[in-house]
Amino acid sequence: MTMRKEIQFHYDREADVLYLSVGKPQRAKTVEMGEDFILRLHPKTGEVIGMTIIDFTRHFPKLKTGLKLPVNGSFDPGQLLEQVLTSHAG
Repeated sequence: MTMRKEIQFHYDREADVLYLSVGKPQRAKTVEMGEDFILRLHPKTGEVIGMTIIDFTRHFPKLKTGLKLPVNGSFDPGQLLEQVLTSHAG
């Protein structure tokens, strides 16, 4: 049985940066995945523990009006991922 971890986020509206963490935020190694996308990895296991998206609304313009992100919170990862992928594809 696989346990699903909660995804937590912090959205900095002024900087337009979305920080995503699997579980509580923790120290990580970072890997740039292209312009403005930073993957965060557990330093010992290499497991993905988060992601940072810089210029979030530039990359996902449909989400700017369609998804009202609070500053902090948690969410069902499947629901947000579906919205992000749909927004990015169009």
